[in-house]
Amino acid sequence: MADDTKDAFKKVGLGSANNAYDIIAKLDPEYFEKLKGLYVDGTFGREGALPRKTKELIMIGICCALLRPRGIRLHSERALTLGATPKELMEAMEVAAIPGGMPGLWAGVETLQEILQAKGIEFK
Repeated sequence: MADDTKDAFKKVGLGSANNAYDIIAKLDPEYFEKLKGLYVDGTFGREGALPRKTKELIMIGICCALLRPRGIRLHSERALTLGATPKELMEAMEVAAIPGGMPGLWAGVETLQEILQAKGIEFK
């Protein structure tokens, strides 16, 4: 069962690296199985009213507002993989500046620039 759960996390991860799930699976396999229910089955792997790209843009905004650099990176990479444009990511970050303040926007745009440069994508 643990391998199936790891595969499910990798599938919703869309290629973005997050080794924390491997560590959780090793240290507490029972919790890891339950986490799949919320993270994979209930949120990112579920076809609900919101498309996955929209969920990722929401997560970008939340991570910017809460100053969570790892989350900004992971969800930005995933949103781009799902077809979001750099402008869409930028707008999610700008909206987050209202509740979260300018430091969240700064963290977001710096991360976005790093990702775009690494992927050879031009901001248009």
